[in-house]
Amino acid sequence: MGIDLTLTEEQELIGRTANEFFEKNCPSSLVREYEATASDYPSELWTKMAELGWLGMPFPEACGGLGLGTLDMYPLLVEMGRHLVPCPYLDTVALAGELICSIGSESQKKTLLPGIAAGEIIVAPAIMEADGSYGPKGIQLQAQHTGSGFELTGAKTLVACAGAAQWLLCAARTDPNPADGISLFLVDPTTSGISMERTPNIAGYPLYAITFDSVSVPADAVVGETGSAWPSLYQAMMKAAVLQSAMVIGAGERVLEMTTNYAQEREQFGQAIGKYQAVQYLCTDIAIHYHQTSLLTLQAAWRIDAGESFLREAALAKASASRAAAAMTFAAHEVHAGVAFISDYDLQLYTRRAKHWEYNLGDLRYHLDRACAESGI
Repeated sequence: MGIDLTLTEEQELIGRTANEFFEKNCPSSLVREYEATASDYPSELWTKMAELGWLGMPFPEACGGLGLGTLDMYPLLVEMGRHLVPCPYLDTVALAGELICSIGSESQKKTLLPGIAAGEIIVAPAIMEADGSYGPKGIQLQAQHTGSGFELTGAKTLVACAGAAQWLLCAARTDPNPADGISLFLVDPTTSGISMERTPNIAGYPLYAITFDSVSVPADAVVGETGSAWPSLYQAMMKAAVLQSAMVIGAGERVLEMTTNYAQEREQFGQAIGKYQAVQYLCTDIAIHYHQTSLLTLQAAWRIDAGESFLREAALAKASASRAAAAMTFAAHEVHAGVAFISDYDLQLYTRRAKHWEYNLGDLRYHLDRACAESGI
């Protein structure tokens, strides 16, 4: 089957509209502001994004969405990466929303998806734990059946935007079987027994550590079938990893622009440093990583929308994005030298975000392992 990776006119329009919107509404000064405040994201910007229909793109129309595909979301996420948009889109819409949409009950869908699409509800996925892995063996938060519901005991780390969330979507173990035994729970973060602490991090991202101390949740808090959530959770994380890769692509495009512009303007020994072959090699390295990741990500997005198997392609795309996130910013710093480390210079914003993107939803090694596993190797 042939694959056409060319975006449609409508998809290109989404990208142009997003670029114009974020140029106007999300300058780097806003990014810096939300690194220094207690707020997790700019609510006014989030509301405007909802008004444009972007927060409901993947949801069915019956749930307040637009019923669009991954390739339709791709240009939006590229622009979000390009502009470093501080918002919970990837977590609330692409991951939690995807899971609720695919395996949630009708009541959960009708209650939560319209609210997410309207920008009124934030759902923060709470998946990772202390060992830092994304497989089912890494999920050790215990969910004990109590007869009328469940009791959660354990901890989660690096939960994005949990301080602003109305709901946590927690992955917990309801069965000792290490290969699965995973269930998903919708948990009100104000429930007795829950404590959370914001975790300082190099990316300046709103990440939280959450402790569950015998937290009671009702039986209808389960999303999907009890003990059988891992396959759906894995697929949703891989879809979100494709969109995370799109953000790396947008950031890489901007880093390449910044670097080539600097190479043309900065003079040394009587000429622009871009005249020197060593500098040209570094700029070329950024371009190679950017284009390779773009092709792999578009291929994975196409396969998702075509209903084809996509897990291997998604893993390869995220592996490429993880490597590119580190390599592109490293090469850009080599060209810029000391000026790039100055806090007033925007490149350091991309470098610090890239460190989060490099590991979020699985790092290079994890996704290379997954690509091999999905290939039967």
